Amino acid sequence: MGRGGLTGGAAGPGSGSGPGSGPAADSSPPPGERPVTIADVAARARVSKSAVSFVFNGRRGLSAATQARIVRAAEDLGWTPNARARALARKRPRSVGLVIRLDGPAPGPWTDVVGFLERLGGALASGGTALVVRAVSSAFDEEEAYAVFAGESQVDVVLVGALGTGDGVPALLIRSGLPFVAAPAPAAAAVADRKERARLAARHLAALGHRRVALVATELALLDAFGDEARLFGVEVVPRPLPNPSPVAAEEATAALVAGSSPPTAIVYETALLAAAGLRTTAALGLSVPTKLSVVGLDDDPVAASTTPALTTVRRDEAAWGRACARLLLASIDGGRSGMPAPPRAELVVRGSTCPPPPPPRQERTP
Repeated sequence: MGRGGLTGGAAGPGSGSGPGSGPAADSSPPPGERPVTIADVAARARVSKSAVSFVFNGRRGLSAATQARIVRAAEDLGWTPNARARALARKRPRSVGLVIRLDGPAPGPWTDVVGFLERLGGALASGGTALVVRAVSSAFDEEEAYAVFAGESQVDVVLVGALGTGDGVPALLIRSGLPFVAAPAPAAAAVADRKERARLAARHLAALGHRRVALVATELALLDAFGDEARLFGVEVVPRPLPNPSPVAAEEATAALVAGSSPPTAIVYETALLAAAGLRTTAALGLSVPTKLSVVGLDDDPVAASTTPALTTVRRDEAAWGRACARLLLASIDGGRSGMPAPPRAELVVRGSTCPPPPPPRQERTP
């Protein structure tokens, strides 16, 4: 787990007398023999407890030098403010911030993203914590959203990385003093996930005996990844890029593929929704799935189990990933620490839309 150093966002009355003045001697056991308290931080920084409280509750008034001394004392002692007490002081429930970038490549199939958000929000709610989501369309807006989270004390901690995060965000959070939990790097996770989905689908179809497979997708990186993985299993790939991820585009691509002079024996679609559109086309053309053509979707969706036949898909348990991130965030808010669990691996879900390919047509011998 990564946490931003609590540096900045200082607040409170001026140093010297009042909140900034040093406390009286304390005869309680030293910090090493009991949990660290705000009094220990105040004693180490040579200020009052109210000054420490002001710094970590976003109030203004202390000098920069006093703020830095308080923050340094807290870091040296490993102390973090109690989130419930901070929430009461700020008169708002404790909460987690999450910023989603809508520009650029999606952080994963959107069905997975929705599943992640549902489980993350639900698990946080069960722990008495709100999920505050902001959707942005540029790197500038993303950094601005995090700056608002920090500057206006809107949230207790933010989750970065799980759905993609700009390069400058962690440094911004460290400077602001807003705690954060860092999930695995999104770029590396996306590449690994793409290859794993492609590998599972290609291996499944190759094991069934398919040797000519089409891929219908909008994402060029997915087309490349599937081609690389399929060739390892001796499968020839017919790439079919889509101009957009609409069902109409998938239907048109499907019709063109099956009408060709050398049609594939299986078609893999970027999403289950596109695969469902492909199934509608094959049904309209009288082409039996899977006996004449196998169909696979590279993500999972509730529609996959309700198509005729039910779709074979590749999925990740994003619900479990959302719950795991929620547990980590709740531990962070409560001042605890926990290791970041590994994202769930992709898995093949075999349903009714795949089977061995039909035998090749017999060639009649000429006398």
